[in-house]
Amino acid sequence: MKKIYVSMFFALTGFAATAQQAIFPQGIASKFEVNSPASVAAAGEDTLGLAGFSNSIQTTYDLGGSGYIFGSSLLDTSITQGGQTFPLTVINSGLGRGFIVNDPYNVTGAMIWFGVKEGVNTSPANLNVSLHQLANDISISTPTSQSADGVGPGTQLATVALPFANVQGPAGNLIVSTFVDFSAPVYVNSDIALVVDIEGLYGVAVDTVAIVNEAQGTSSEDGTYSWYRQAILGVAVAPTWIASSALGLAADLAIFAIVTESGVGIEEQGFFDGVKMTTFPNPALTSNNVTIQYGVETAVKNVTVSIYTLNGQVAYSASQGAKASGTYNVNVPAGTLAAGSYIYAIEADGKRLAKKMEILK
Repeated sequence: MKKIYVSMFFALTGFAATAQQAIFPQGIASKFEVNSPASVAAAGEDTLGLAGFSNSIQTTYDLGGSGYIFGSSLLDTSITQGGQTFPLTVINSGLGRGFIVNDPYNVTGAMIWFGVKEGVNTSPANLNVSLHQLANDISISTPTSQSADGVGPGTQLATVALPFANVQGPAGNLIVSTFVDFSAPVYVNSDIALVVDIEGLYGVAVDTVAIVNEAQGTSSEDGTYSWYRQAILGVAVAPTWIASSALGLAADLAIFAIVTESGVGIEEQGFFDGVKMTTFPNPALTSNNVTIQYGVETAVKNVTVSIYTLNGQVAYSASQGAKASGTYNVNVPAGTLAAGSYIYAIEADGKRLAKKMEILK
């Protein structure tokens, strides 16, 4: 997967029928740090996209009074056109993370880690989470750009409302996962993006959220696969996606895709971060024996296969010990799992992958 950074680069598109211009805030005044212990990953709250995400210090950057780079932000500024100066309020209207898809998947939803949640209005508006294809020349990816020149979120494939009340803020030093499910699985066989839309939070006052990110991202090299979407409050201009590479910040956003395979056997799957897995039957009945099949690309010292409820509770876990490269089976006896939705995960020497499974009555 390619990198996911964010920039503080503000660009305006189509204002007064002129060329796109840039506004730079004064800089990052401070940063809010959240200690996300390794128990988050150990609790199974990881899925497609977490392979390069560390479990130590996560960071949410603060713009020093105007809001967050990776969340609600309200920057009062102005622009001069034709000798006239116009006051503007620039906002972050959305946050997105891209994924390189090497094998077909069904995307069933998303998992998001929020580092800040502050509601001030009586009835805060919904957020929305959407799945998109990626398209070229959608985002600004360099600080010298005057027009979009990089890959970014394109055609929308699915969307689901995320009520503000359902956003899970941090519990002390523990990051709590927020889950959303699309109304139906979405088959994807090309690169995708998950977008968290926060435009509705700019009401009478601003209801604040900010997404956790890794200060030094490890899942790509150049920062062009993580974005925020810039808009102008009360002005009808098209929002602009800004890649984090525009400022060179190295920051992976904690937005992860929940996936199942699309009828592809494990033999046909490619490795993701050195591991792969499937389960069958899926969906299964409570009376079924369930088999989790996994593969490791190279020899590993320790493998653990686990199944978790969507709130992170361990439903089943099996330590597999050291394994040579190859494919292996874990059998979960009938009756172990009650009816419901689960995340099943493999961790092999720090390499992780998680997918969704359903148990029916």
